[in-house]
Amino acid sequence: MTLTVCGLIGSPFYRKILTQLNEKNVTFDTENLNPFKAGDDFTAANPARRIPLLKDSDNGVDWVLPDSSAIFHYVERKIPEPSLLPANTADYGRALWLEEYADTVLASTFGLGVFRPIVFPQMQGKQPDTEAALEVVRSKIPEINDYIEAAIGDNDWLTGPNFSVADISVAVQYANLAFAGYVPSANRWPNLLAFMRRVGTRNSFAAPHMKAATAFAEIQKLTVDPEENL
Repeated sequence: MTLTVCGLIGSPFYRKILTQLNEKNVTFDTENLNPFKAGDDFTAANPARRIPLLKDSDNGVDWVLPDSSAIFHYVERKIPEPSLLPANTADYGRALWLEEYADTVLASTFGLGVFRPIVFPQMQGKQPDTEAALEVVRSKIPEINDYIEAAIGDNDWLTGPNFSVADISVAVQYANLAFAGYVPSANRWPNLLAFMRRVGTRNSFAAPHMKAATAFAEIQKLTVDPEENL
C-alpha cells in the first residue's frame, strides 16, 4: 500500500489529512499540487478543483479521491486503528457536525475573510488588505469563537474523551488564522486557546503545522489592538 496526499502545506484541508495519517503512524508520500496552476487533468479528477487529493496504490494507478472529508473517512475505513471517530453514537454525530462546520463556516470565514486578504496579495508582491481582514475579525469571528469556546467547555476535546476528526478539523482552520496574524483573545476565549495549545503538543499536528508556519514566517501579519479584546 502506498498512500500519496496531494496538495500544498498552506491548505488546512491538506494538513487535516497529514495530521490524521500521522496519528495513525502510517507511512505516506506527499505530492505538491497547486490548484491554481493545475491543468485539465486536475479538473477531471476533481471538478471542484480543490485540494487535497488522495492516491492509493491498492486501487490502481489511476485512482484518486478528492475532498478532505471523503479522504478522512476513507482512511478511517481502511486504517481503523487508532480510531479518530468517537465510539459513542451521540459523540460520533457531533464530531461529524463539527467537521462539517469547520470545513464550511470556519473555512469560508477564516480563509476567504482573513487568510486570503492578508496572504494572497503578498504572494503577488502587493500590500495585504488589512482593513478587509480586520472587518471580518471584528464582525464575524467572535460569534464563531463563542461557539467553539462553549463546545469545548471544561473538556480536553470537542467530542468525547479522545482526540477526533472534530478537533483536527477545527484546529487546522484556526492555525491558518494564526499564520495571518490573528489569535483569539485568551481573556475572552480561554477554553479555545487552551484547546489549541493541547492540539499543538501533538506531534501529528505540530509537524505539518510548523512547515506551514515556516512558509508564512516572512509575510506581514495582521495586527489587532489588544484593547479590542478580540
